[in-house]
Amino acid sequence: MTILDEIQTSIRQHAEGAGSSVVGIGQRWGVGSGIVLAEGRVLTNAHNVRGDQVTVTFADGRTAEGSVAGQDIDGDLAVIEVDTGGAPALAWADGASAAIGTPVFALSNPGGRGLRVTFGFVSGVDRAFRGPRGRRITGSLEHTAPLLPGSSGGPVLDAEGRLLGI
Repeated sequence: MTILDEIQTSIRQHAEGAGSSVVGIGQRWGVGSGIVLAEGRVLTNAHNVRGDQVTVTFADGRTAEGSVAGQDIDGDLAVIEVDTGGAPALAWADGASAAIGTPVFALSNPGGRGLRVTFGFVSGVDRAFRGPRGRRITGSLEHTAPLLPGSSGGPVLDAEGRLLGI
């Protein structure tokens, strides 16, 4: 088996496994992605949320209206309370599992329009960037997996399918 065959197999495994935990956020304009964090809870980026209510589309095509349970605009995170219908939560990786060169998989489901999976490597750890209101966000992971429009809020996974970040 060649390295490309192994990457292809890994991408398929992540799509089939973790893909059921990736949701679409919003409809029409301003769509993004999110992840099932726990029963009744979805995590996404705060900039994906417009108002107190949001449409969540699950991997099986089901849509539900959720309400914003909490958000940190400066940290660009939001938790949505919604009936997750038994969709599984993703397992977290330990903080030490990501180092420069670690393979990663980025998943998204922009507005519920279908799962996307891209592949890359960790290119930087403990990085900083400016959030939506200019606040410095530290401790971030930088990677080379392409992020297509609507990917915001989708998971970045390690090779074992554990959550490294969004």
